[in-house]
Amino acid sequence: MNPAPEALKAWKAEEARQAQILATAIDAAIQETAKQFEAPILNAVCGALVTIQAAVLSSVSDPHNRKELRKAMERALPRALAEQIARGNGHSQTIVIGAPRQ
Repeated sequence: MNPAPEALKAWKAEEARQAQILATAIDAAIQETAKQFEAPILNAVCGALVTIQAAVLSSVSDPHNRKELRKAMERALPRALAEQIARGNGHSQTIVIGAPRQ
């Protein structure tokens, strides 16, 4: 039995609303914490986010549900990346150790 289209639409709207609130809060925490470092390392931010993703996934005890959540996260990444690129969210500086700044 599939949920009614109205119920699914309401659920997706609530999911998007909560995701935006959480994304804003996480970004604010990252920006505030980054002030502690002379040069925040983007790899460290990514490592922390992966650690949090793993914590969230490991909290799902059912292996099938955990796998489906992971797949959903993987499917959402390309679209989220494209949306951020379209917004012009590319302002990080790449630094290669032992080479001049790019």
